[in-house]
Amino acid sequence: MNTRIRIAVVGGGIAGLAFASNLSKHAHLDIQMFEAAAQFSEIGAGISFGANAVKAIELLGLAKEYHTIADTVAAPFQDVWFQWRNGYTDEYLSASIAEGIGQSSVHRADFLDAIIPHMPAQNVHFSKRLESIEERDNHIILHFSDGSNHECDYLIGADGIRSVVRQYVLKTHGLPEVKPVFSGTWAYRGIISYHSFKDALQKMQGDTDLADIPQMLLGKDKHILTFPIRKGEQINIVAFCSNREDTVLPPDTPWTRPVDKAQMLADFSDWSESCQKLLDLIEHPTIWALHEIEELSTYQSVSGRVILMGDAAHAMLPHQGAGAGQGLEDAVILAGLLAKKNLKVDQLGDVSEIYQNSRLKRACLVQKTSRESGEIYECYSSQYTSFAQIGEHLEHRFDWLWQHDLQQDLANAQQQLQQLGIVTI
Repeated sequence: MNTRIRIAVVGGGIAGLAFASNLSKHAHLDIQMFEAAAQFSEIGAGISFGANAVKAIELLGLAKEYHTIADTVAAPFQDVWFQWRNGYTDEYLSASIAEGIGQSSVHRADFLDAIIPHMPAQNVHFSKRLESIEERDNHIILHFSDGSNHECDYLIGADGIRSVVRQYVLKTHGLPEVKPVFSGTWAYRGIISYHSFKDALQKMQGDTDLADIPQMLLGKDKHILTFPIRKGEQINIVAFCSNREDTVLPPDTPWTRPVDKAQMLADFSDWSESCQKLLDLIEHPTIWALHEIEELSTYQSVSGRVILMGDAAHAMLPHQGAGAGQGLEDAVILAGLLAKKNLKVDQLGDVSEIYQNSRLKRACLVQKTSRESGEIYECYSSQYTSFAQIGEHLEHRFDWLWQHDLQQDLANAQQQLQQLGIVTI
């Protein structure tokens, strides 16, 4: 008789892989991962992690792997997350400080590559696109597009913003599907050489802090962010343009595609000379349609044997640099509950309930405030109407997010498990 708990993880992004690799070392669990792509891959370029996300990475046992490749800013600006500036003039407004962390960032692909060796290769199944889920009395059956099936006791949907697992979870409650919603914001993305930008600033007698320190440059319906990656040799750039009245994309519009540099420069033609130079250095820009999902009322199926994490549960706009971090927080709590060796299959519903109680309220708040942050950056908020007001507000806006005690959340969740008489800690 198989006494191991069979857990299937659908989706091999950063949060799903960090979660699965953490649990794969436990003898009482059989962890199998299913990824729709032919190999592990991350779209995009740089990714920034707040102090809460860095703590989650450390709690998942990936501290060495992360800190070996993570970028930080040179002293005396090592604690700066972003400087806030007027994008039309480069005028300094304020800075957000995350003590001991600052702007901690990596290239997405580099971080994924650092996690992969921790996941047993025989437990990963590629080219497995989930089509449907079938729950029976004592097991779950996953049906994939290639005609194959897989049985498990517990299913974790880490399958992103277009999650199949999410729709199944909602259906079990009789709730309507929740699909991605276009925000009205497009983001130009690219990577440039740090030295090229700094040289250009020196030639135009500009402020070289724009190259040396992570920046968030603000304007009406637009903003630009920059931060270092790959040991400071490169600068990751995202330039956002919004029309909040135009939130419906024509059918079959690609979410990301290459774009003509001239279009990007035209959108920022009234911005400062340094901002225009920054964008002009991007050789091959791409443009991304930013989507999110509405806040969910539940992350678990009626049975409690199917659960959501990461973007499948709370895909959000990137304006607080918090999306991946929330997925990693999910991973810490869920892994910390499932890791208890005396856990039994019939107790998985209790695990789901405790996980949801720990994570749903906070993740929904981060979704909401991420949306609001973008409005503030782009002079759209009625509460902060001048650059001076915006700069003053942003100085401490993110303290609650970064300083959250994730270790206490984990301890509380594990204590609830113990109080139910499920496991001994």
